[in-house]
Amino acid sequence: METAMRTVQVTLPAVDAAFLRRQSRNMGWKITTVRPKRTAEPKVEMTENEFRAKIAQSSAQGAAGLYIEKRPDETMEQFVNRMLCI
Repeated sequence: METAMRTVQVTLPAVDAAFLRRQSRNMGWKITTVRPKRTAEPKVEMTENEFRAKIAQSSAQGAAGLYIEKRPDETMEQFVNRMLCI
């Protein structure tokens, strides 16, 4: 009687993969690792003039007092949440 072979793809943490690899030897299974495909992030570039304009705008906002500070009684998580809700 011939045993049917089947290919299965499973995604699991590396720690579990090591355990599964050890167990597979006892079961007579063949385990191979496939690395996930990496998608390239689009590169965002700006000219030097655009960069300097952003720095000038930021400096002008700071000089005019248009900035947000973390309050002394506020945790970093609360500050970030407040920033996201503005």
